[in-house]
Amino acid sequence: MIKLVLTDMDETLLVDFHVPAVNREAIAKVRSRGVHVAAATGRSFDMVQEILAEMGTKDAPGEYSICFNGAAIYENSSARPLHHQALSYEQILEARAISDRYDLCFLAFTLDRIYMYHPSQSEIERKTRQKAAFSIETDMSLLKDAKVVKLALQSDVEEQLYAIGKKEAALFDALNIEVSYSSGRFLECTCKGVSKGSALRWLCDHLQMTTDEVMAIGDNFNDLEMIRASKAGFLFRTTEQIRADYPQYPAFEEYDDLLAAIEQAL
Repeated sequence: MIKLVLTDMDETLLVDFHVPAVNREAIAKVRSRGVHVAAATGRSFDMVQEILAEMGTKDAPGEYSICFNGAAIYENSSARPLHHQALSYEQILEARAISDRYDLCFLAFTLDRIYMYHPSQSEIERKTRQKAAFSIETDMSLLKDAKVVKLALQSDVEEQLYAIGKKEAALFDALNIEVSYSSGRFLECTCKGVSKGSALRWLCDHLQMTTDEVMAIGDNFNDLEMIRASKAGFLFRTTEQIRADYPQYPAFEEYDDLLAAIEQAL
């Protein structure tokens, strides 16, 4: 029996940064059965408050959010994380050096704000639309004592990020950095072993349930670990590469088809 549903946000749950009516209705129906519905996102907790309100889970005791690709887990009724894992200053500086080699926009995510270095216009516009708390900086020492839980190298050319991840894989591994990709524009870095899948397992332990009682839905590489870890996993509007590499997971292009599959799995 499914007791917890995890859903990615961008490109899965959201349309134009909002939860469409069809998904709001589906969430309400699932929750009426006593099933938890948790957001699993690369965003910070403060960036998802409007979305949680649209989901009907904002400030709700017993409802949870997985943020920063699993680097922090919150109960929605509290602004303090139940669990988080921060990167070291050395890891941050080394990742910035990689970003600079390819002339990319570099983002450092603390629990409550984003520090943007060598900004791109497209990312400034995106973070503004997302109503993110961010600042454009040049001084890396600002991050020395900060709790940085996620880094992102941003490019407007998705294929460039995959090429960088492949070329720099040995260095990322030596730095104990976990790499994932999202939104067709980010190469994201967290502590080694941190993912939406590891957060799913932590949350299951917290709720005293097993992963056999979990469903997960996502679209991109950073969702695969939670989909693999769950009893029922679905892909939505994913890439052709992911669809080809993971044929065991049902993939859908329309919400009606996805929601029908979710209903059957519940």
